[in-house]
Amino acid sequence: GTCPLCREKFPRESERLSIYRSKAAAGKAWAQCSLGTHYAKGSSGLAVDEQKAESLFRSAMDQGYSHAQFLLGLLEQSRHNHSEACRLFEAAAAKGSMNALAYLAFHYHIGEGLEKDAVKAVHLGTVSAKLQSTCIRANQVLGYCFARKEGGLERSMVRSVHYMKVAIEESELSPDSMRLYATTLLGASALYYPDHKIAPSGHNAIPEALFWFRRADANPMNAETVPFLGSLESSVKELCACCYRTLSTDKRKCCVECKAVYYCSRECQAADWKAGHKKDCVKSLKKRLRATGKFKDI
Repeated sequence: GTCPLCREKFPRESERLSIYRSKAAAGKAWAQCSLGTHYAKGSSGLAVDEQKAESLFRSAMDQGYSHAQFLLGLLEQSRHNHSEACRLFEAAAAKGSMNALAYLAFHYHIGEGLEKDAVKAVHLGTVSAKLQSTCIRANQVLGYCFARKEGGLERSMVRSVHYMKVAIEESELSPDSMRLYATTLLGASALYYPDHKIAPSGHNAIPEALFWFRRADANPMNAETVPFLGSLESSVKELCACCYRTLSTDKRKCCVECKAVYYCSRECQAADWKAGHKKDCVKSLKKRLRATGKFKDI
């Protein structure tokens, strides 16, 4: 692609790194932050080097670059130095960083580095999400608080799902964000269809929830998802999603796209697709994710 302002071609990933290096050496704060982020994450072929990342962030921060304070706060948070992280987030937020404000909301919500205060968490989360809708942590905090009636909010699973969905669409699809969204989907389904083991077709959250749980489970560090995922996988195989008959192991058929609904016959499967499984199935979700390039293995 080309830049809409100068019409020059965007540099390749390998070229960007050399640009960041030269500009960072020349003292450009934005380049120091970009290069430091690669060192902090170990991306673009660079080995993780927190000392280099911190040095670059501090150099940019000394120039008054608020984003550098936010990035340094993230680095301190990864070191579990929550008090220092919150101090840096507060300094960055005072200079207008909505991402820093969102992380302050998160820390007020969990009570690490700051005294737990759900009302402040909701207030700061609302401000940052309103002014910059892509703030992941702000949307997660609001989604969580709407689901659990915290911070003075009335319970609304519709709003909770909305905020969690925004968070997952804007995130780098971490196991944490996938698990939170999947859990919220199931919570909304249980609230609106308490007497249904399987929600009516067109309103069944299990296919999408299972999709995200499976993605989270693919990360070996995410061990807490495994027991719940196994239980959910077993439960969807018990009943036909169309006629609700008990299924026998040798005759059940599943949707090959989502592998989250099972049927007693091909007739039930065809009827359920028309009744609403076409909307519930993750086939279109997979297509959208492939188009964004976030997942290449689905």
